[in-house]
Amino acid sequence: MASLPTGIVSFMFTDVEGSTKLWDEHPDEMKEALARHDAILRTAIEAHGGYVFSTAGDAFAAAFDTADGAVNACLDAQLALLAEEWAGPVIRVRMGVHTGSADERDGDYFGPTLNRAARIMSAGHGMQVLVSRTSADLLDGGISLADLGTHRLKDLRDPQHLFGLTHEELPEVDRPLRTVDQPASNLPAYLTTFVGREETATTLEALVGGNRLTVLTGVGGTGKTRLAVETARRIGRAHGAGAWIAELAPITDPGNIIPAIADVWGLRAGEGASIDEVLVRYLWGKDLLLVVDNCEHLLEAATDTISMLLDRCPELRIVATSRESLGIPGEAILRVPSLGLPTSGDEVASTEAGMLFLDRAESAQPGFTAGPADLDAIARIVQRIDGIPLGLELAAARLRSLSPTELANRLEDSFRILSGSAKTALPRQRTLQATIDWSHDLLDERGRALFRRLSVFVGGFDLAAAEAVCAGTDLEDWEVVDVLDALVDQSLVVVVPGEETRYRLLEPIRQYAQERLGPSGEAGELRLRHAHHFAGFAAQTSPLLRGPDQRDWWDRVAIELDNLRAALATLLDAGDLEGHLTLAFDLFTFWVRDGLQVEGIAASLEGLTKVGDEIDAELRVRTWWTAAIMSAEITSIDGIDQARAGLEIAEDAGDPRLIGMAELALGATINHATTDPEYLEHLVRGRELLDEHPPNWWDPVWEKGLINLLLGAYLPPATPGWRSTSTSQSASPRRPATTCCSQPPSRTVSGCSTRREWTGQRRTSGVPSRSSKRCVPRIGLPMPIRPTAPS
Repeated sequence: MASLPTGIVSFMFTDVEGSTKLWDEHPDEMKEALARHDAILRTAIEAHGGYVFSTAGDAFAAAFDTADGAVNACLDAQLALLAEEWAGPVIRVRMGVHTGSADERDGDYFGPTLNRAARIMSAGHGMQVLVSRTSADLLDGGISLADLGTHRLKDLRDPQHLFGLTHEELPEVDRPLRTVDQPASNLPAYLTTFVGREETATTLEALVGGNRLTVLTGVGGTGKTRLAVETARRIGRAHGAGAWIAELAPITDPGNIIPAIADVWGLRAGEGASIDEVLVRYLWGKDLLLVVDNCEHLLEAATDTISMLLDRCPELRIVATSRESLGIPGEAILRVPSLGLPTSGDEVASTEAGMLFLDRAESAQPGFTAGPADLDAIARIVQRIDGIPLGLELAAARLRSLSPTELANRLEDSFRILSGSAKTALPRQRTLQATIDWSHDLLDERGRALFRRLSVFVGGFDLAAAEAVCAGTDLEDWEVVDVLDALVDQSLVVVVPGEETRYRLLEPIRQYAQERLGPSGEAGELRLRHAHHFAGFAAQTSPLLRGPDQRDWWDRVAIELDNLRAALATLLDAGDLEGHLTLAFDLFTFWVRDGLQVEGIAASLEGLTKVGDEIDAELRVRTWWTAAIMSAEITSIDGIDQARAGLEIAEDAGDPRLIGMAELALGATINHATTDPEYLEHLVRGRELLDEHPPNWWDPVWEKGLINLLLGAYLPPATPGWRSTSTSQSASPRRPATTCCSQPPSRTVSGCSTRREWTGQRRTSGVPSRSSKRCVPRIGLPMPIRPTAPS
């Protein structure tokens, strides 16, 4: 008999699987079988220097000086049991080995080490040998173990890292270990509530249910990780092996991806088995949902790893988050959008972005209540941040020291105030800029060049505009589409749904790109190219706004309005006054029909105040004409002297076309700045001259009707120069139009008043709302209806 091991002891515990049932069903055979079992175990234990200190029922407990002795005794015993020809039921034994210190008294052992050894044995199945991490680390070699991961065992506080003994003659046991019943998961338990993603989460649940691989893409800060985790938490119970997350963001070496995933379950490479094989062996046959988070910076290696795991583990489902798709056949892609935005303060509490901001504001400042002014400011904040969840959370945290209005005003200038996230967040998630840095750093040189150049667009762009403005010596125009497509894949550019494909940068992304455009030295040239492109667009569309397809062209101009405004500012800043005034004139029809006369007048006058004799006389006079006509609708312009100067310029040029335009401009200006009847003389003369000498841009139907309206003259419907709205598209397609009554305008009929009356009304009440009724003369021009005064 071996002497009693002392000090650090390796313990071997065994138990016959299902022995109670075997005794009930085969009582006679079990006597002989158990005797044979005892002999086999005792022989194996003693052969390796073990000491049997307990045999309770069909269980053995033995102590060894070395871990090798204990594990080899288990191996010999299992092989002998397997080779035995049982006369009755087959005896299958589970075994466990653990090493540690223990107290020895009177040939018996006591202490927590024995408790752990017993629980490790109990977690196994018949013909299986489980070895603790402590014992595994002490083995000298020649013994093959499979890493089974970390598990919680009954009555043990800490999880135990277990290994399974493998041998070519031993059958492989693929049944799950008998561990403590728990929803298997390492998903983080967030301290904040999940707000604003219910619809997207429902969509993701359906995708995960129908696809083995689902990829969440989106710009940094849109909440891909939170969405994936919360969805996995909801549906994890439907997966027998639970829902888990592997975080790749800290990984820089592609070779560490598989070890990082394996580490989720505490898996390590075993003797003669690579970590790949250990991981696949562990996941094989498990109904498990795995979230692989932040794949974008190691995209190729992450794609290869995920593809391999899905190929070799048929029950596995994966949700991956990345700023671009993986490109694996069969992947389902869900682009995670920014949150829905309110259009006003009244909508803040009912929109996704508003709800998230209010929730985080309450967390940052308990008791926070938003009043009407606060709600208006919050609407500005979430619009400026473009509904990016990370930006909203960072902004809400600022309410500890700023009011919503103060925060909104600061955001107009810079997003750098959006910092100071929780110290537990990854560094790239502590400021909005750091989050975008993460994506920008992954771009190649062509991608970075196009990305920063796209910042000159305001409100979006199409492919043709991107090619025209952003191509250069380092990026051919035919290459733009490929690089743009890559930026879309990497979630830095958003595709805007519609009949024609458009793109946009979320506002925080655009400002980030602008900050990189300045140091590149390209800003001035890019902005001029942008301005010239949209000036050309306006010149092309201006005459089409009064043609048979005016509604389609109207929509196109409306979509590009922010770009056109930027082009006006660029041309003015660059001193290209001719280009500025030409663009302002080309936008005249749109401004009038869309109720933007104030903006049109301001743009026209801003250029006129800076021009000198170097600017073509026709262009100056034409601009005065458009400014004056627009003033006829909404306000007067303090420009009688300038208008008279314009007439002098035209008369000096001796061009009847210019004189006609200048007369109209002066007449309209006098009419709306004074009560002097002189205006009629100028309007009549201007109309006569332009009838005889129409400019090449003159639309005799539209402009003639406009002049008649200015004069307040009555023309019956059949009079040439009037067009019925029943045969042409009228006014702005977005504004309701009511055909003007065919009574003389000196009478108030159905709410219409004379031009003189409603002009005076508008002069005091300002610009009407776009929902106000319109009086549309048969030329198709929208004009306001003055409500009939109460009698």
